[in-house]
Amino acid sequence: MKIQNKITLLFTLLSGTIILLFCTFIYLFTSTNVRESFYHRLEVRSEIAAHSELPQNNNKIEAYNEVKNKYLKNLPAETHRKFETATLGAIIDETRAADLPTDFITEALTKGKSRYFSTDTFYVATFLENKQHKILLVSSAVDESGFEELNSLQRIIGIGFGIALLLLFTLGRLFANIVFKPVREIIKKVNIIEANNLHLRLEEGNGNDEVSDLSVTFNSMLNRLETTFELQNNFVSNASHELKTPLTVIAGEAELALGKSDQPETMRLALEKITAESGRLEQLMNGLLSLAQTGFDGKKLKFEEVRIDELILRVKMAANRIFQHNKIEVDYDHLPDDEEKLYMMGNPGTLKVALLNVLINACKYSGEQKVEVKVQADDKDIIVTVTDSGIGIPPEELSQIFVPFFRASNTEKYKGYGIGLPLSLNIIRMHGGRIDVTSVINKGTSIKISIPFIK
Repeated sequence: MKIQNKITLLFTLLSGTIILLFCTFIYLFTSTNVRESFYHRLEVRSEIAAHSELPQNNNKIEAYNEVKNKYLKNLPAETHRKFETATLGAIIDETRAADLPTDFITEALTKGKSRYFSTDTFYVATFLENKQHKILLVSSAVDESGFEELNSLQRIIGIGFGIALLLLFTLGRLFANIVFKPVREIIKKVNIIEANNLHLRLEEGNGNDEVSDLSVTFNSMLNRLETTFELQNNFVSNASHELKTPLTVIAGEAELALGKSDQPETMRLALEKITAESGRLEQLMNGLLSLAQTGFDGKKLKFEEVRIDELILRVKMAANRIFQHNKIEVDYDHLPDDEEKLYMMGNPGTLKVALLNVLINACKYSGEQKVEVKVQADDKDIIVTVTDSGIGIPPEELSQIFVPFFRASNTEKYKGYGIGLPLSLNIIRMHGGRIDVTSVINKGTSIKISIPFIK
């Protein structure tokens, strides 16, 4: 998961947790107040009813009822139960028979009042006594308006919390986008910096923040890379001239000496070996120089529009000169209907070298068997697939075939230096493409080359 998404989720989670705790506090506070308010209203009614039951207040019953009816409306399911006896034990027995908790009654008898809640019903007990009477009045009612108020509050909190989470996520996303915009700009610019444009640099800005430090660090690294690549470029250019001259002289002198008819047989054999080995050395040197140059010196190549079917035709003609008895078959049946998908931007010379190396390997390691070249295209790439029926590549060695000088363990009887495929890979990468290889031992190898076409 990207850091930007992690920050968004973390921001939403932390903020949502704070809001949830605040909403929980509001609900609990409101619930407590609603309950206390209802208990108070029920206690007032219970106390009035209890006093009206005392014998000395018989002449005031009408006044009590008038006050109750005028100022105190009946509560939902309001009931009053009177327990009157001369002993507390008898009252406890009567309330136990009425399924009222003993603790609730005992607290009322000792403190004068008590509260109890069961399911959705509130209970209050009021105990009054004088010298002759002991009266316990248990009043109960249902707080319908309070429950409705709390249910409404729950719905409001739930909806509000959902909206708040959505808003927090949106704001967190926007906040993360703003914070990481400079980082995305750096990533975008770094991705376009390659070996052929190492002179490009990132904008360092005037700030003293971490983003500016990151840009400075990248630029410092690019300076070191550019210096290293220039040194390597100079070495390759100089080596190309310095090594070719003595090799040409050696080969020329050996051929000149071979032209003399009076050479002893041992001398002639030695000269022929020198000529052959100097040719191999020149071939190896040219391969190494090409490999080194394609690894970093793409800025010297001139790119132009290249049509893939025409390039394949030229590659096949070159392969015919090297392997005169080859069985190369080019399949054009899968060419795209859109002719524009046949064109790519590239350097014709290096692309020819890359494809020719792959085709030569296919011919060399498959003997006289068929080599199929298929040309097709998908939504973004031109695809060239070269399939042979040769010796294949051992599975454990497949990942190393693009390592310079590496040769598979089953290629001892075939001449080679292990430079062709690494060179082809470098060239294809310079053109923004890729190479995928699949192989089965003793059944053959398939090399798939994908290069973006001109859009």
